[in-house]
Amino acid sequence: MVEEPTPPPPITPGVARALSPLLRRIAAKGPGGEPGTNTYLVGIDEIVIVDPGPEDADHLDVVCGCGGDRIRWIVMTEVSPETTAGALAMKERTGAELLAPPGFDGADRVLGDGEKIDATEFRIHTMAVPGENRFVFVIEQERTMLSGRHLEESIPEDLPARVRTFRLKAIAPGEGQYIDDAKAFLNR
Repeated sequence: MVEEPTPPPPITPGVARALSPLLRRIAAKGPGGEPGTNTYLVGIDEIVIVDPGPEDADHLDVVCGCGGDRIRWIVMTEVSPETTAGALAMKERTGAELLAPPGFDGADRVLGDGEKIDATEFRIHTMAVPGENRFVFVIEQERTMLSGRHLEESIPEDLPARVRTFRLKAIAPGEGQYIDDAKAFLNR
């Protein structure tokens, strides 16, 4: 008898969920209270916030409460209200360095392809993807890609080859569940 894999627990907006030793997810509330944009906290001693989400005080309170004074960087996969509206408020609350795609006013630094964030426990690689100012991030030690909403409709043609050297295990998308089998997902 072949056992079916256990489905992941449902995503509850406003509740932090550990996905791996260095990665936590907090979903913002979407329309009708359903899960919306995923905000990720990477790290323990030093934290990177990926896609801070909407400018919703409750969401920002939860994210800042989970990271506290350890939040050092805020980064975004794209410039859209769903992923970035809360970025400046989060920067003001935490004093973290804000790294944003071109076209975002108020960033401390503009993101570029091939940049790295070196923290005490991990390194994040920045990769531009086709489209207007869009990025994915790879957590080297976790072999996890934070993809934003860039893989919802299709996978950029060159992306599987560009991330091959990282031997990805998982993908943390901009909305929805964590993907445990990156290889199968990218090769579909």
